[in-house]
Amino acid sequence: MSFEFHNLRSGTATASSDDQFAQAVLDGLSREPKRLPSWLIFDDRGSEIFTEITQLAGYHPAQCEIEIFQTHKQSITNMLAKEAFRVIELGAGDGGKTQILLEYFIQSQLTFDYVPIDISEGAIKNLVAFLELRFLQSTMSVTGLAADYFDGLRVIKEQPHLRNIVLFLGSTIGNMELPAAELFVRQLRESLNDGDYLMIGFDLMKHPKTLYAAYNDSTGVFERFNLHLLDVLNRKLGANFVKNQYVQQGHYNPRTHAVERHIYSTREQVVFIEALGKEFAFRAWEPMQTEHSYKYTPSEIEGLAEKSGYRIVKHLFDTQAYFVDSIWEVKK
Repeated sequence: MSFEFHNLRSGTATASSDDQFAQAVLDGLSREPKRLPSWLIFDDRGSEIFTEITQLAGYHPAQCEIEIFQTHKQSITNMLAKEAFRVIELGAGDGGKTQILLEYFIQSQLTFDYVPIDISEGAIKNLVAFLELRFLQSTMSVTGLAADYFDGLRVIKEQPHLRNIVLFLGSTIGNMELPAAELFVRQLRESLNDGDYLMIGFDLMKHPKTLYAAYNDSTGVFERFNLHLLDVLNRKLGANFVKNQYVQQGHYNPRTHAVERHIYSTREQVVFIEALGKEFAFRAWEPMQTEHSYKYTPSEIEGLAEKSGYRIVKHLFDTQAYFVDSIWEVKK
């Protein structure tokens, strides 16, 4: 079995990504109110801090998904065991939860490929090295890709001999507005073959106090994660944010059906961003939104699947029905 790493983000791809980053910051800081997308945070250090978040006892999306994998690993194995297959994970990070499934597939003597994809080169390098150390003598081959999702899927589609199951876990889809989520799953469908599977994690609507507790930990990891955005802007764009002059807070917004996280300027100040050649003024206690985490209902999930050209295979819930990993089949 082989263990490989490929960086697809070199040269023109990196330049294009840098331009996209700068444009997202310019657009977001020019809005009223200011709003920046959460994907800007995910450099190597941002990915490391997010891994800390997934290990918090009170962060239910990660804990529920671990329970789902432990409970339903046999039924997932049964679904895939008929032929050789490929597991593709979008936004793999450290692959922690997914290793529950990978290990069970190996114990079940299944032959398969695992292709983790992440924009963080460091995260993917570390994951491939860890898996090689742990599973070298196994039935699994690993090809890690440092890439944007669809760039990675484009490469994989050139190798159509295996049935794919794409994992998009951890309620990452909740970071998208509903029209963007529908566009994303449609694009995924176009990147896959008829009969392939897609497993998506959805955080479900629940008591607002439960949501508040999940996104406002007493240890301050969420604050470090969100304020790390200012470090990224300073490093990548030559901004002069002073991090200790900002605080962050998350809350559930009943109008948008989402947990929203904001960074607040504690004083009136002006920030200069060298790469943009512009100044941006902040009022005292002016918010800047950095996260949008939509909470789905089961009927919304089913509607999203059906409108986007998938057949729902099964829903896998945790015991509290806080979270669901929904498995869809591509129909063309």
